[in-house]
Amino acid sequence: MRKVIEEKVKIGRVVILGRPNTGKSTLLNAIMSQKVAITSPMAQTTRKNARVVFSSEKGKIIFSDTPGIINKVSDLVGKRVNTEAPKEVGRADVVICLLDISRPKTEEENKVIGLVRKSKAKKILVYNKIDQAIGSKDHLAEYNYLEDEFDEVISVSAIKETNIKGLINLIFELLPEKDSKLTEEDLEIMESKKGPVISLNSKEYIAEIIREKAYLFLRKEVPYSVNVEVDEVIDKKKLILIKARILTTANRYKKMIIGVGGKKIREIGYNARKELELMSSRKVFLELTVEIDKHWAERDIQK
Repeated sequence: MRKVIEEKVKIGRVVILGRPNTGKSTLLNAIMSQKVAITSPMAQTTRKNARVVFSSEKGKIIFSDTPGIINKVSDLVGKRVNTEAPKEVGRADVVICLLDISRPKTEEENKVIGLVRKSKAKKILVYNKIDQAIGSKDHLAEYNYLEDEFDEVISVSAIKETNIKGLINLIFELLPEKDSKLTEEDLEIMESKKGPVISLNSKEYIAEIIREKAYLFLRKEVPYSVNVEVDEVIDKKKLILIKARILTTANRYKKMIIGVGGKKIREIGYNARKELELMSSRKVFLELTVEIDKHWAERDIQK
């Protein structure tokens, strides 16, 4: 009889690095086949490291979605955002360096590449947005000199989910055979939670969904002076009652968020509620208000 060789199930950590708007959160959502990270066209949408567990017959991976690395920052939020990615890299088994080849290379890429070079983990160079990198928007030639520094190279479109399975296969090939005890302990903690297997608690995740909608509807009208705090999540069996506040730093921004006749805040609330209902398969009542809080960024940076 022919012997059946069993493939070892692997466990490991993967950190996704890149400049703002390279598609890190979109890539993670594509890998997970569900929404686990918020996205928007604006930089600094992702402000904190968020971890999520991917499971398949090949094993389990803790993915870390990191905020985009910004070149020059002067505000408190931006400074805090730039400290997030380096925290994760030291514990990675595999580092994904995600590049948006539809945009020219900048100093922000150099910062990302410098961080990747310091890592002792296995490295994958991922060219993203191949669906957009056409004609004058194809900047691949500015990046492919890097390929010799990486263990693997792959081209993907996160938004269209092109070559995502191929990327997952490469990751499992590069993960170490020996499992880390610390990684296994973190997996147990994350998998013991109810709902999506993510590192954010329910209030934090709801706040992120609301903030995403605020970014999408406000676009560049309001700078990065917006945060969301969820005060209550009450399960009333027939519906989930959520009380949340959008915080901003000045009255002029508050007026923009509310909009003429309350139009903007209604749009933000309606779209956040519909997404939360879709994710929870429950009716949601969202009570959303806007407050001026000049010190929210200072409190946030201390968390």
